[in-house]
Amino acid sequence: MRKKMILLMGMLMLTGVLPSCQEIQNSWATDRAVRGVLLMEAQDYQLALKEFREAVKLNPQMAVAYSRMGQIYQSLGQNDEALEAYQQAVRVDPFNFPDVLSLAGLYQKMGYLREAIRAYLHAVELESNSFDAQLNLGVCYLQMQLVGQAIERFGQAVKINPDSAFAYSNLGVAYDIQGKYFEAIRAYKESLEKDEKQPMVLINLGTTYMKQERFGPAEEAFKKAMELEPDSAVGSERLGYCYYRQNKLDEARRLYDKSLEHDEKSPTAHTGQGVVLMTIYLKDPSKMDLRAEALRHWYRSLELDPDQPKILKLIEKYKIVQTTQPAPLL
Repeated sequence: MRKKMILLMGMLMLTGVLPSCQEIQNSWATDRAVRGVLLMEAQDYQLALKEFREAVKLNPQMAVAYSRMGQIYQSLGQNDEALEAYQQAVRVDPFNFPDVLSLAGLYQKMGYLREAIRAYLHAVELESNSFDAQLNLGVCYLQMQLVGQAIERFGQAVKINPDSAFAYSNLGVAYDIQGKYFEAIRAYKESLEKDEKQPMVLINLGTTYMKQERFGPAEEAFKKAMELEPDSAVGSERLGYCYYRQNKLDEARRLYDKSLEHDEKSPTAHTGQGVVLMTIYLKDPSKMDLRAEALRHWYRSLELDPDQPKILKLIEKYKIVQTTQPAPLL
């Protein structure tokens, strides 16, 4: 009798009247995944993870369970586990754009730029009008020093979202690296039109003006940046350099001092202050104290960043020669 029942059930499964074992398992997997989602919404992440793990044991092709596991792990700061979950989700369903984008973003966050680029390229194949994918692909290219590709992607990003200040500012940086200063200035200005309260973009704009020796506009940009962020060590240092280039030595000295007040470990500010002080000394050689102070700033700059051959040459040229022999060690 038992054998007859088994044979009958088998025949019914073959005819589609009863669900197969796999269909039953898939149904159970769906139930576990639904419970996982509810637990996730209740922020009971550990129990949610348990449900999702059980779901993928029952149905290894359940991409949504891997995806939700990735979200939980990432929220918990467990990036390695999140990466593995997103990778599995994309293997199971390579056409799920949100999962591909999440995988790319996590690669980028973890510093795996080549992998991030591949994932973002996959994402833009799925949705070419994705602003986030195009923008972050450009950022990855820029970090890899692939500037031409970065410009192309930032250009796509601003076409998709012409109101993005961030996209325009990154486009400006890329043009600046290429030495296309007018294009960079135009992009920075576009960014500032979208959001005028961006001190770093103003500093970048001023620095680009400096490269063109347009000191008036540069000074104006640096001052605006410092109005927005008075404690900016970088803004003070850049304005100090701008004053130095205009031979406004007292103003330059004051700004370098201000920069060092906010960041004593800035090699650039120490270098700049040393140059200003040495320039004042050379105009009035009686101010030997300024010469000594300039050297102290250069030595400090080298402690912070030893790879400065120009500063080594300046120190060699202007160093104060010892006239007494050091005491012998006993």
